[in-house]
Amino acid sequence: MNQLKEYYDNIFSYLKRHHELLARSLPLIASENVVSAAVREAIASDFGNRYAEKIVD
Repeated sequence: MNQLKEYYDNIFSYLKRHHELLARSLPLIASENVVSAAVREAIASDFGNRYAEKIVD
């Protein structure tokens, strides 16, 4: 059981460091799909469910 806790603590430590890195970084690879808080908010709004093929007259 002690070894399991050690594994958990290590994984949690890596996740925490990863989140800290993302918080102070600017991702430049589009395939990572990391967006800003403003983009997440816009997607969660009514605009996230709209799609148009062309401009409607």
